[in-house]
Amino acid sequence: MSNPRKILVVGAGLSGVSVSIQLLRKGVDVVLVDNGTNASSIIAAGIMNPLVFRRMTKGWRVDDFVPSSKEYYASIEAETNTSFFHTLPMRRMFSTEHERELWLKKQVREDFQDYMTPLESSDDTYNRCINQFGSGRIKNAFTVNPSVFLSAAKQLIEAKGSIINELFDYAELSGTTYRGAQYDDIIFCEGYLGMNNPWFSFLPINPTKGEVLTVHSEKLPEDESLNRKCFNLPLGDKKFKIGSTIDWNNTSLEITEEGKAEILKNLSYIIEEEVDVLSHQAGIRPGSKDRRPFIGTHPEHANYHVFNGLGSKGYLLCPQLSKELVDWIIEGKELDPEVRIERYYPKA
Repeated sequence: MSNPRKILVVGAGLSGVSVSIQLLRKGVDVVLVDNGTNASSIIAAGIMNPLVFRRMTKGWRVDDFVPSSKEYYASIEAETNTSFFHTLPMRRMFSTEHERELWLKKQVREDFQDYMTPLESSDDTYNRCINQFGSGRIKNAFTVNPSVFLSAAKQLIEAKGSIINELFDYAELSGTTYRGAQYDDIIFCEGYLGMNNPWFSFLPINPTKGEVLTVHSEKLPEDESLNRKCFNLPLGDKKFKIGSTIDWNNTSLEITEEGKAEILKNLSYIIEEEVDVLSHQAGIRPGSKDRRPFIGTHPEHANYHVFNGLGSKGYLLCPQLSKELVDWIIEGKELDPEVRIERYYPKA
């Protein structure tokens, strides 16, 4: 019996642990290397929303991502005897009468049936927050507890593969040999730090800083998430995560008074209350200019691969896209043309 394929995965955020788990499910010998510093996945709210509210449209490939995410997160919960994936009752507070009209047009369409609850009179008279133009209830919205998920995922990887807790050193990689160990492939899942990767620096990773607050509120409902200009995620005990700011091309993890003020101002469109701020955090999301991830193989190094640029919807996109990357590497299945990094290959 031949030895299993051995693959080194660089980065243990959402992308790296998901790629590692998908590889392990294919019988691959996985080594995950990471220094434990996480600037995005652990800070994220973990909200999985299938709709884009600005134009009241479905998110990109949401019909693929929702069922895939349900299966993926539930399977990890079952394998690790943990609980981190939950249905999230979510309500969009319309910001204009036009938004309400868009919802009414879309709710009768067959392709929106799984994501919109038809408006009722109670949605117009909803009085638990500011409700000037009415509101709509979203179906198939979920939340992942990032810290519990990442801990469970690493537990799974350590049981079936191995994790090296150290900073990856590019200078130690020669071909597919890293620190004296030979691998068949290297997969880089480095988030915004991938900007410094000597082989994939041609990818235009757009680092986006986001600040979030945890607040105590007496008025926000604890049984559903309200969305208008900001999200709020009920945490229990009248605590809520509120966010987030969007600061393009900023890689500073420092929290700012400006960010805090912006979040609180946006929250004022939902409730008239001076909430108590309990904590303030910042993270860096790895985005892309065309809002599509970076997935594929280096043009000159056939054993170097990348999985990056998932942006603000990472927890929804990652389960399916990590599987597609692994199917590409192991079985040669074609990638979605929209994510392929060929679109950014250096021109000769």
